[in-house]
Amino acid sequence: MLRSFSLKIKIFVLVSVVVVAAFATLISIVSVRSYDMAKDDAFSLALETADKYKNEIIAELQGARITAETLATVFETLKDYELTDRDMMNDILRNALAGKEYITAFCIAYDPNALDGKDAEFAGMEPIYDETGRYAPYWNKLGDSIDVEYLTDIDIQDWYIVPKEERHEYITDPYPFQVQGNDVMLTSLIFPILHNGAFIGIISSDIVLDKLQEMVSKDTLRTHDGYVTEIYSNSGDIVAHPDKSKLGLSFEEAYPKLADNGGDAELIRSAIKSGEGYTLENEEFYTVYMPIQFSEVTNPWSVAVSVPMTRILAGANAIRNYSITVSVIAFVIIAVILYLIAISVTKPLLILTNTSRSFAEGDFDTEVPEINTSAELSVLSKALKYMADQIRRTLSELQDAVKAANAANEAKSAFMANMSHEIRTPLNAVIGLNRMLLNTSLDDTQRDYLEKTRRASGTLLALVDDVLDFSKSEIGAIQLKTAPFDVKLLLGDLAILFRERNKNPDIKLRFETSPNLPDILLGDLLRLKQVLINLLDNAFKFTESGSVTLRADITDRGEDNVTLNFEVIDTGIGMSAEQLSRLFTVFDQADNSAARKYGGTGLGLALSRRLVELMGGTITVTSKEGRGTSFTFYCPFHIPEAAAPEKPAEEKSAADAVSERNAVLAGMHVLLVEDNMINSLIATELLTNVGIEVTAAENGQEAIERLAEARRDGIGFDLILMDLQMPVMDGYEATVKIKAMPEYAKMPIFALTAHAFPEERERCLSLGMTGHLAKPIDVDKFFAALREIAGEKP
Repeated sequence: MLRSFSLKIKIFVLVSVVVVAAFATLISIVSVRSYDMAKDDAFSLALETADKYKNEIIAELQGARITAETLATVFETLKDYELTDRDMMNDILRNALAGKEYITAFCIAYDPNALDGKDAEFAGMEPIYDETGRYAPYWNKLGDSIDVEYLTDIDIQDWYIVPKEERHEYITDPYPFQVQGNDVMLTSLIFPILHNGAFIGIISSDIVLDKLQEMVSKDTLRTHDGYVTEIYSNSGDIVAHPDKSKLGLSFEEAYPKLADNGGDAELIRSAIKSGEGYTLENEEFYTVYMPIQFSEVTNPWSVAVSVPMTRILAGANAIRNYSITVSVIAFVIIAVILYLIAISVTKPLLILTNTSRSFAEGDFDTEVPEINTSAELSVLSKALKYMADQIRRTLSELQDAVKAANAANEAKSAFMANMSHEIRTPLNAVIGLNRMLLNTSLDDTQRDYLEKTRRASGTLLALVDDVLDFSKSEIGAIQLKTAPFDVKLLLGDLAILFRERNKNPDIKLRFETSPNLPDILLGDLLRLKQVLINLLDNAFKFTESGSVTLRADITDRGEDNVTLNFEVIDTGIGMSAEQLSRLFTVFDQADNSAARKYGGTGLGLALSRRLVELMGGTITVTSKEGRGTSFTFYCPFHIPEAAAPEKPAEEKSAADAVSERNAVLAGMHVLLVEDNMINSLIATELLTNVGIEVTAAENGQEAIERLAEARRDGIGFDLILMDLQMPVMDGYEATVKIKAMPEYAKMPIFALTAHAFPEERERCLSLGMTGHLAKPIDVDKFFAALREIAGEKP
């Protein structure tokens, strides 16, 4: 019968049969798979939900983690210097608890006589000490009061035993508790306190998990289709549930019907206990239990997401029906296109072919022509236009995603800036008070302690600067400063610096430099010096005897440029191939164990590599265990025609010259706006020592009031030193309001702040401030800025 039809009809019938068979097979497969796909979607939802709640729990614990780690470090340091005064430590814990809204209790527990060996002297001194006098107070916040009691039977508790044995952070299973008359779930974050590598006690923070309960309740309300999200502790107790009355219950108590089916209940409890995933399907719900693992020694929690079976069946049916509808529509369209292609002209098709080729070549701005010569080509042109619109929309969405990623990066930078401020503010107090104490009468022991404190503060400040530099390098915010410098003078300064630092007579410091090194180069002296100091510090840290050598020579030289090769070689402990593979990883070290011998953050080498690459160079390392390590980096520099190198600021003037220059400051009147009492004291001491009269204000509002009083009394100010982050009114708002006052519109205002990022400086200048001074205070820069203002006085 087909023999009588034309070839185009035969092709049409044959292709139609193949298409119908393909669509029939597809619909059959979709019908079988739709149910499984719906369950897969529910499983994916559980994975996403578990990850979301894991991130939220980690975020909730982060503040307590930072506080606990800080306190653990403080107590380890106090132990180092035998400053373990119990009253002082109690005050530290109480004040820390009073200042942390998200922490309801602190406890610290030392092994018997591990604190100061004086437990017997405090025996029976309640409420802090039990009959043994062991130092193990529990400070808790109930309402507006902070109470304390001593801990008992701590040596048999998991929260004490695990950190003691594992030397690792430990998070307890949540447990129900009453805070201010409300039932809440608490968890404890515990850190071990180590002294010279030995365990001596723990520090613990209690955190209320009310945010998890709030999230679970909101998620349940938001879905409106029967989804239920729950969080379980490792023991199987409910941590968060839409029904708050179920908090603290086991899942058997919360779901009696499930408990009656002992097999499922036992499998669920076993999965939760072992931290494995588990799925449960019944007539009402499809439930996925996903583990949340926090650390290697912490028992995992679980998130349970229950999807109504009606929802899964509805989704499966919708997918099947949609597939049938699409298949029918597609077949009709294909049938029409197949028939009309045989009788249509080729020119419109060629136009569409060329347009498609333009899309394939990446020209998505090509306009799709409207074809009306035939129905099938008209449909094809519209489909192609729709595809083009979809591609453009996808590209737009990708651009939005890039913007979102940039916004996330900016948020991280804001976090780093805030952390810098929080660290620099107390560090300014430490460095300033230390400087003031060094200017007083001291015996040799006191002066030795203060000098060690000064060096430790300098190390901490350098670490903060490294963190900021690394953060800026990640977003490309580090700008190199190109200026002439004397490379031989740089190497001489490093030799003096590290011979002074090296207190180990078994280590020899050697400098081997090529006599052909140029006298003057163009580049960033400070960044080059920063890399060399990091590498030399690293070499001394891991070398107990032998030598540390710095070599510098030329590898390539042109008419106006030169490539220098720097090599830092030590005879220290060396590294394995596995350690070398992750050497430049951020916050990683060759030895990351809890009992590691060598300190540090692991940030210096990662930052050094980025700085070398930023200067256009490369850095490599070779090492063998027990045979030392060699770091080599190459950097290109320009050779100036004629320029004088920048001298370090400290070489330009002696102490008496500085004092003579500061004489111009005598008689100035400064308004100091600072809410921190210690930082205000330090700044006042610096100012009054050079003859400056100081008027203090604790916030921006008080500063404005002081200016109004001065205007009424006919008193003038020469300068305002303005902190930025203050209660009542911050420094930004105060500056805007002061500049709006006609009589103070030209008043010099310097930001004196722990916000040290360059963008913060730009913000201050945009508000009309004269300059930006970072904390901790650099005395030379501080007085140099004041001398500029004094020089502008009429």
